[in-house]
Amino acid sequence: MSNDVIRREEFGEVAVLHILTTSVDTNSAAAIEATASQAAMRPITVLDFANVAFINSAGISALLKFVVSARKAGNKLFAMNVSPHHQKIFKMVEMSRFMPTIEERDLASYR
Repeated sequence: MSNDVIRREEFGEVAVLHILTTSVDTNSAAAIEATASQAAMRPITVLDFANVAFINSAGISALLKFVVSARKAGNKLFAMNVSPHHQKIFKMVEMSRFMPTIEERDLASYR
């Protein structure tokens, strides 16, 4: 996993994967896919989109693969700090159905 694209924070059964780039595109999609393929997920995995301003089709594809990997492994996947624009996109591609948003304050109960 590339440390300049994703930073991992873990506590208990939760992994928070902070996307550090402003763009989820072809370059960062490879790091996201690698994270999914390296079994970096925990029973509850949260993708943090706080820094993300742009997501292109390659990024959406990588995120969908991540969602599929999580579901196949029986893990729960959430997104946090998702802009209203990206929330609309996630709904259009039905990603929010399988990766609902969670508030950062809701993670406090897991810490």
